[in-house]
Amino acid sequence: MRSIPGGPLRVSRNDCRVRLEHLQDLGKIQDLLTALNDPYANIGKLVAAIPVLAARCVILAGDRSKLEISSIDHALTLIGNKGLESELLTLLEDLTVLKSELEA
Repeated sequence: MRSIPGGPLRVSRNDCRVRLEHLQDLGKIQDLLTALNDPYANIGKLVAAIPVLAARCVILAGDRSKLEISSIDHALTLIGNKGLESELLTLLEDLTVLKSELEA
């Protein structure tokens, strides 16, 4: 994911594919899940710490809006809680499949 200062976020669909290194983000995902119950948590910062999830949220926001996405917080505002939950569940499913394929 690339950003030009003051410009829109640029995300490739390849940024959304899970890879071996994303299995290391499971602790960050657990932190995000815990923070979703905290009304004062900085969800944007936690999502940004998980690059594959951030990329998926930006893609979803871009697909739903004609606006240029300028930040992770902007993307999260556009997709809402349901969009984040949907992307998070899909990511967890993809990580589970990847892990099972690696262990087979």
